[in-house]
Amino acid sequence: MFSPNKTVTPLAFYINLFKSFNTKQMEQNKHRVCPWWIGYLLLFPLRKISNNPYKILGPHIKEGMNILDYGCAMGYFSLPLAHMTGVKGIVYCIDIQQKMLEKLQKRADKAGLAQIIKTRLVGKTYDTDELLSQIDFVMLFFVAHEVSDQENLFKDLFKMVKPGGKVLFAEPKGHVTPDDFENSLQVAKSAGFMVSEEKPIPMGLSAFLLK
Repeated sequence: MFSPNKTVTPLAFYINLFKSFNTKQMEQNKHRVCPWWIGYLLLFPLRKISNNPYKILGPHIKEGMNILDYGCAMGYFSLPLAHMTGVKGIVYCIDIQQKMLEKLQKRADKAGLAQIIKTRLVGKTYDTDELLSQIDFVMLFFVAHEVSDQENLFKDLFKMVKPGGKVLFAEPKGHVTPDDFENSLQVAKSAGFMVSEEKPIPMGLSAFLLK
């Protein structure tokens, strides 16, 4: 088990923290929401080596799009999405934890993106009916495994996505098994989505869901 008392570099801390969760613990915590402070680790700069928002999303985001970042945390993808869609678009940032959204809002204010970023708290200000057929692009990145009712999740996303819109769906390899990911794809298909042959992240568990 990783000891936080050792002197380590920030990168080593990031790696060792996630190594400390063994397979059994991952299975037990399959639908458990990550604690809010994990959001700071998700902003770690070296994450861009494997998950560069502009490389992953740049080819798919156009100016003026309405975007839904589901499970946005502190906005690792939200702020780049806001830059890409610009002032003619909106990025709806959805999370279940108020502290995540508060930090995201501060980051958006500091970056001058507050007019583009719209935060919504699950169970309070998040209303799927508000966004029926309004969304061009959904970011569903490393979060679906935390949702116990995936059937309802994908049904709601299908209702919110415009015809011709898409969902970038990705799960963390190692934390989610290929079989579990395939099961999620089947749930998405049952909700009405088609699965594209194109993979957003070639080396990971990912797919584009099309409406």
